[in-house]
Amino acid sequence: MGTGKRRRRKMDTPYARITEIREASTSAEANECLGSGFVLIKAVEKRETDALGRQSSNIVYVLGKLKANGNGHAARAPTPSSEPVNIMDDTPQVDSSILESRPWKSYASGEGEWTFVVNQDGSPVAELEPAKEFLERLGNGEDLVVGGYKYRLRGKFLKRYPVNA
Repeated sequence: MGTGKRRRRKMDTPYARITEIREASTSAEANECLGSGFVLIKAVEKRETDALGRQSSNIVYVLGKLKANGNGHAARAPTPSSEPVNIMDDTPQVDSSILESRPWKSYASGEGEWTFVVNQDGSPVAELEPAKEFLERLGNGEDLVVGGYKYRLRGKFLKRYPVNA
């Protein structure tokens, strides 16, 4: 039989494939980066107070360029569309790395993937807690797009499909 040793597979963190990080201060600048192979990592509100105590805020977009795979293409990056992507919509903010870190299973048809949102005992998956608002919107029957995928929630299954498919 075997020696009893199991071969361990190296697990990449969600950000292990990122080779370059950029910040964009406008949605137009972020859309330009998205069109050149970057993916949106996070959009955050940046608050500042001037010398007179007045507060202002603006949105800063954090984008990352994915490491190329063996074919010279960015790994799992959505293909750029000829239409501009509007990242200034009312989609709940969700860190795409939370979604990417899930154990996705491909459909037999090859058109999309699925993962569970609950554990075997029916309790919510703890790793998805930061995406609670996102999941609630999906639970209300909406389809939402994040990072090149359209997401749906059906019962205990989170489903995703490539946007450009």
